[in-house]
Amino acid sequence: MPRIRVLSESVASKIAAGEVVERPASVVKELVENSLDAKARRIVVEIRDGGKSYIRVSDDGVGMSREDALLAFERHATSKISSFSDLYAVRTLGFRGEALPSIASVARVTLETRERGSLEGTRIVVEGGEVLSLEASGCAFGTSVVVERLFFNTPARRKFLKSAATEGSAVVATLTRYLLAFPEVHFEFVKEGRRSLVAPGARLRGRLAQLYGRSTAEQLREVELERGSYRIHGFVSSPELNRASRAEQYLFVNRRYVKSRLLRDALAEAYHTLLPKHRHPLAFIFIELPPERVDVNVHPAKIEVKFREEEKLRSLLVEALNEALRLRIGAVKPAPKQLSLEVERTPAGGVVKEVKPEYEPEQEQRSRALFFRQLKPLAQLHNTYILAESSSGLVLIDQHAAHERVLFEKFMSQLKQNKLERQRLVSPALIELSPREAAILEENRELISELGFEIENFGERSYLIKTVPLFLGRAVKKEEIYEIVHSLIEAGSLKNSERRREEMIYRVACKNAVKAGDYLSRDEMHALLAHLSRTSQPATCPHGRPTTITLDLKEIERRFRRV
Repeated sequence: MPRIRVLSESVASKIAAGEVVERPASVVKELVENSLDAKARRIVVEIRDGGKSYIRVSDDGVGMSREDALLAFERHATSKISSFSDLYAVRTLGFRGEALPSIASVARVTLETRERGSLEGTRIVVEGGEVLSLEASGCAFGTSVVVERLFFNTPARRKFLKSAATEGSAVVATLTRYLLAFPEVHFEFVKEGRRSLVAPGARLRGRLAQLYGRSTAEQLREVELERGSYRIHGFVSSPELNRASRAEQYLFVNRRYVKSRLLRDALAEAYHTLLPKHRHPLAFIFIELPPERVDVNVHPAKIEVKFREEEKLRSLLVEALNEALRLRIGAVKPAPKQLSLEVERTPAGGVVKEVKPEYEPEQEQRSRALFFRQLKPLAQLHNTYILAESSSGLVLIDQHAAHERVLFEKFMSQLKQNKLERQRLVSPALIELSPREAAILEENRELISELGFEIENFGERSYLIKTVPLFLGRAVKKEEIYEIVHSLIEAGSLKNSERRREEMIYRVACKNAVKAGDYLSRDEMHALLAHLSRTSQPATCPHGRPTTITLDLKEIERRFRRV
């Protein structure tokens, strides 16, 4: 008997289904993509039992003829590509022609479709890959696909499905991607016979308000950058609005939701001095580029992609995000120049149709500077926090975090302008390092020198520190030098050169900022707040910890029961 056998069509179809259909959410993904590719402007998704027993996706797209409807259930049959070269210039969401036959091989599928201009439509029922019926139908224009008893003929796979609640949650997560990618399309979601979401077509910010609420939508910062054939746009959250996970980060390439470590790392890089560790921003980023510069044919689900110009795209995304975050305010929120809300009442409740807040960057800068200038220092709390009075209440300032931000930006500014002053030590400081530390120091000697430290070998792993930066306005104490250089060595192990440079600058700023427990005079408190008001990111230290907390006067009065 031969060891190698040709699999039957039935087995081959079920294997193909395994590549496309993992759970009910996979079915919803494939069917919604077909609807969008059919130019639908209205899509309704309905599930029961988390999608395990019933899924229905209907649309008002172009529909299909009877011949095309039958061909749609054939493997490798598609209207979206015609030649091998088309795979490298894909402009649609789906293209392999595997979705419907794969789904039909492991479920009962009923398809009804009608082209515009046709007097009648077509109804096809397929179960386990076999066509059970084909007949004329008086259905509406567009296409409706009902999927029942998913994995009825593959019980081993069905038993791996989770509870109805878990599978339903996965469907919602999948559907959310398409609501974001196609905000102009009207979506409805029906769960267990109840309409749980109605999202009329809107602009992107309006769609974000529908999904996340008006308050969150108003806190998002617009991203917009165009360079040649690349365009990056969307919204990201201000650092004050963050999450413990990356679940609310959505990245789209030519409207296709993707998972890309390259793009995720670029997002993290833009926020790395603005957020505490293990906190993440909300992000809804859209990248548009020529289809031949991205390969979407590297994964069956088409979620993972490869870019032709990875470094260029990464740097463009970081630039776009930095610009969006450059002008922002920490302790006060600027009034919007205009905020227009149109609300449509539906059986499901109020639905926000559009949100159009527009902020003036100049207004934000003025508001920020004015806020800090008007702060009136009252006292120190445990020689760690500055207590200051504002027009809106009481403000607590972490003096160490605030001074770190001031020193960090001052150092960065002097480096960029090539104005860093150095202090030559009367008596050089001697430090001794471990083999690992010495190796990292040697690797980063040029960078450490750029930061104002002149270091000279004095034995195998001994070094003399002859100069230190004088940007602090005071001489660095000898006992501080080893701590500073040691922290620079630790930062030198980072792989990204720009991150390494910034981390080294942060370490210098951190070691020389005022500490918790340091007494500050009233004049010193005034000066610190004045310097903080002139920084670009006054609300956080370079590692993302908050610098200020505001206790609103109304809240204080409420706690004292004065209102």
